[in-house]
Amino acid sequence: MTKVIIDTDTGVDDGMGLLYALVSPEIQVVGVTTSFGNVDVEKVTRNTAICMERLGSTAPLARGAERAIAGEAPTFNPQIHGHDGFGNANLPDPEYSNLVDVSAAELTIRLVDENPGELTYIGLGPLTNLALAVLLDPSLPQRLTRVVWMGGAAAHHGNVTPVAEADALHDPEAAAVVIGENWEFVQVGLDVTDETVFGVDDLQTVRQSSSPAAQLVAAGAPSYMDFYEPILGRYGCAMHSPLTIAVVAHPELVLAEQKYRMHVELTGTYTRGMTVVDRRVGRVGGPVWSNAPLITVITDVDRAAFITRYVQRITA
Repeated sequence: MTKVIIDTDTGVDDGMGLLYALVSPEIQVVGVTTSFGNVDVEKVTRNTAICMERLGSTAPLARGAERAIAGEAPTFNPQIHGHDGFGNANLPDPEYSNLVDVSAAELTIRLVDENPGELTYIGLGPLTNLALAVLLDPSLPQRLTRVVWMGGAAAHHGNVTPVAEADALHDPEAAAVVIGENWEFVQVGLDVTDETVFGVDDLQTVRQSSSPAAQLVAAGAPSYMDFYEPILGRYGCAMHSPLTIAVVAHPELVLAEQKYRMHVELTGTYTRGMTVVDRRVGRVGGPVWSNAPLITVITDVDRAAFITRYVQRITA
């Protein structure tokens, strides 16, 4: 069993991912933190608390960053995740029984101190909270050894700009801080998540289940799938965050990965937020970057096996 901290900006796919983690016996969720991202942090925290309470999770929940570490005010698009961040599902308010009176960064440090060398940090949104934790405690990477992030892209176009993925663009400075630290960093980016699709047949199966996780997915997913239909050319949605959970819970689903040097673009007029990967290994050209952080990029996964497993777990 892998102990994890999940940092999330719970919109629909993040909720689908959190639910998957909470029903997966391969993962022990020791804490959850929230951040602005798909919607504002208050709505994110509400959605996260709902998911945790419906599934009976007793892990601590900490509210996190309202904006990027450079102070840039966030913007939100309600057409993607709905005005409530959960597909306009109109869910009853949670009790916030898991919410603790410390910041996300402080809870992260506390949990790492309680489990030194044992935790995997799963980032499903901007990396703001983890960057703040590092700024509070620069020794954190000595005790938190692995970070798995749904963000950026290595050889894929962006989904907000031609080159930038949403979670990277929300806080490029935070991404640069985190990627530059001395821990194992795994990118589960658009290269694999964009083509991993939850489709109409999957939704129909989920709707037939009475499990709490399935009921939440059935409530939130349709609006998200409506948004994705013209993008995908069929009714469905990309499984960004659920696939990231699966990389940790089911590493056998990873078919290929590659070590690359990466920088985060901070100043480009058209490229801010791009995760720039040096893929020139074995090619003619200038010297390959030697001073950029070395990360692991997931480049292929067993999509069909993952979707099958996801639906089975959520409906059980």
